[in-house]
Amino acid sequence: MHDRVKELEALCALKLGSGEVTELTQLSGGASMESWRFCFAGRPLVLRRLPFLSTPNTALPNNSANKNIDNIADNDVGSISLATQAGLIDYLHQIGLKVPEIIAELPADSALGEGFIMSCIAGEALPNRLLHKPEFAEARKHLSGQCARELAHIHSLDPADLPIKLPVQSPKALLAEQERFYRQFGSSNAVFEWAFGWLSRHCPEPQEYRLVHADFRMGNFLVEEEGLMAVLDWELAHIGDPLRDISFLCIPSWRFGHYDLEAGGFATLEQWLADYEKASGGSVAREHFDWWMVFNILWWGVTCLRLGSTFRDGSVPTVERTIIGRRISEVELDLLLALEVQRGASNTVLQPPPEILSPDLPTDQEIQHAEIVSALIQWNKNDILKEASGHGVFAARVANNALGIVDRALQLGASYAQRQRERLAELGYDDKGLADALLADFELCHKAAVWDHLRLTTLERLTIDQPNYAGRAVALARWCGSDSTD
Repeated sequence: MHDRVKELEALCALKLGSGEVTELTQLSGGASMESWRFCFAGRPLVLRRLPFLSTPNTALPNNSANKNIDNIADNDVGSISLATQAGLIDYLHQIGLKVPEIIAELPADSALGEGFIMSCIAGEALPNRLLHKPEFAEARKHLSGQCARELAHIHSLDPADLPIKLPVQSPKALLAEQERFYRQFGSSNAVFEWAFGWLSRHCPEPQEYRLVHADFRMGNFLVEEEGLMAVLDWELAHIGDPLRDISFLCIPSWRFGHYDLEAGGFATLEQWLADYEKASGGSVAREHFDWWMVFNILWWGVTCLRLGSTFRDGSVPTVERTIIGRRISEVELDLLLALEVQRGASNTVLQPPPEILSPDLPTDQEIQHAEIVSALIQWNKNDILKEASGHGVFAARVANNALGIVDRALQLGASYAQRQRERLAELGYDDKGLADALLADFELCHKAAVWDHLRLTTLERLTIDQPNYAGRAVALARWCGSDSTD
């Protein structure tokens, strides 16, 4: 560790003069990248780098032996190189956009791995704090307009003026890329197949190609009480359709519980589109916006598959990656809610899936598997989480989420699976057969029994994976005529 800290100091000194590194701490979050906050000569900075396979939260492990594996893990979500990111951010900082200042890039032979050092801008990034804390109440009022102006500035840039070369990605090419990624897993997800079929039939042609952030959402904004301070995480930047950014902020997964406030959980869709149109001087084509909404939701689902796969292949064997892999069910629900308008048929009222989270205690003396899981949940919550600090708090919460999924699966999984097999038998399909049929024929969902099976299966899966997901309450109210499963 001492040598790596010295390397950090040497890199910072090239631009900032002499000093020492202190207060080195890993920041929470980041599924595909790591961020480490530290001070150099009293100035707060951030090291942004590819993730490492074994990362304690108080040291910087050597990455030289794992560069190939880590590059594979990061590139699996489609990022541009860190050198390209640094060059782009540096240019955007120079022309006045709200991004950090680049202090230094890590050299190719760095023991710290691949990455760069940037200024640490004051602000809060955690969405749950930004959307709930009273000290950000005033900021929330202005965030839609501020984000709209920043995004309009980004989209106003002529790609020919950028000092670095970015990939050009059309909607058709992006859709083909995501379907290729999806097919690699041999999956037979009926809802995903239905969405791919609809998207391919309605793929738009952009009116113009501009700089696109492609991850413009809550969690990638730094906000102070006065509002937006910085836009972070440019690893997916490319030249493409600006409507991707405009709709990306509205993905249900990025509303963090505020499902009725479509724009990031802080503004209505109408306000967000009006603010962007005012800032850009143009108009938003709603039909194209709706296409990008479905695409972006599906993109997140495919990304969950890909990130989850890095646990299975051993490249990123973390609990967090397994949890991300289970978020597919939330995407299925969001796709159904988004596409039912396109389906254009009325819904039958569903009987919600049974929820039995407090089963009778076993009468024999042998401890059951579910009891072991329950004990682990209580131990992690009452002992580990209370003693954790920094990144350890985030890791302990992720572990508790994972244990909760296993607990619910032990209680409900077999019953749900049997119900699904019975419904499929009545339809005359197996899982793959139904998925193939939906890809070929979007209109198949006009058949009430097919539509009911998709909705019920998604609700069952989500009840195990994320029973508190905000979209589930919306679906229960819309499909079952209730606000809960009681």
